[in-house]
Amino acid sequence: MTEGNSWPPRSSSVEDFEPIGVIDIGSNSVRLVIYEGAIRSPAPLFNEKVLCGLGRSIGSTGELGADAVARALAALRRFAAIARVLRVKNLQAIATAAVREAKNGPMFIARGEVLLGTTIQILSGKREAELAAQGIMMGFVDANGIAGDLGGGSLELIDIAGSNLRQGTTLPLGGLRLLESSNSDSDNAAKISNSEFSKVDWLADGGERDFYAVGGTWRSLAKLHMARCDYPLRIMHGYEIATDAAIELCQTIRQAKKLSSVEGMSVVAKGRQEVLPYGAAVLECLLKKLQPRRVIFSVFGIREGLLFSLLSAIEQARD
Repeated sequence: MTEGNSWPPRSSSVEDFEPIGVIDIGSNSVRLVIYEGAIRSPAPLFNEKVLCGLGRSIGSTGELGADAVARALAALRRFAAIARVLRVKNLQAIATAAVREAKNGPMFIARGEVLLGTTIQILSGKREAELAAQGIMMGFVDANGIAGDLGGGSLELIDIAGSNLRQGTTLPLGGLRLLESSNSDSDNAAKISNSEFSKVDWLADGGERDFYAVGGTWRSLAKLHMARCDYPLRIMHGYEIATDAAIELCQTIRQAKKLSSVEGMSVVAKGRQEVLPYGAAVLECLLKKLQPRRVIFSVFGIREGLLFSLLSAIEQARD
């Protein structure tokens, strides 16, 4: 090796490896992830989330709740301080369904931008689906199937074939939203989910392809499945479940009279357990509609998709 050269070789676009931060203001949680740089396979240097529940009252009041706003603003204040301490010069902030739909969303954004000292992008449903798909492209080589990103306020679905993004849609099937719209009845949540999926004719294209599951609620399902089958590793990204087994697990959770009685439930964070039956209802109905060959869980989502969108075409094409 020639003296002074490094291996593996780096592209010129990442020669400085300047840290980049992404703040994701979701319907259920607000999260900050700081990555080593905008590169093809970035390592996270810092990762923290706060469960704020911004989307909890959207269905009934049309507004972000005062307590949820206070929690979210406190989180943003803390995250801004952390970004300063870690010398993050490039801080990206995005907001999704809850803020997008709330009547007092603009007020919240204005206050948040003052705390962060940067612009907060309010993502459209279409853009949210695109970033979720690009997150899958960041995490998997030659992905082929349907990606679904379940948040607190909405579900984004998009068809991915390699580097091509096909049809996509956003549906009002987030965990917190369903908790409210179903009157806390997971069977009603399944009926609502089936009604929404019947409107999306291109879901038939997902048959015998992969389904990529994104979002904290669905990752909790994977964590539960790992515990129930005594899986020897605790690596979430790329974890696979056969479609029939995933449907069976979702039915078990949706039909349970008490979640605490479900084997392995202790591994699921308390903050996730409330919405777990509603996320399970959505996934059960979606898998029955799609009939994919398997379910693959991804820890890469819209945050990584945002990073991917910032890369050059050459960097995006790297394995």
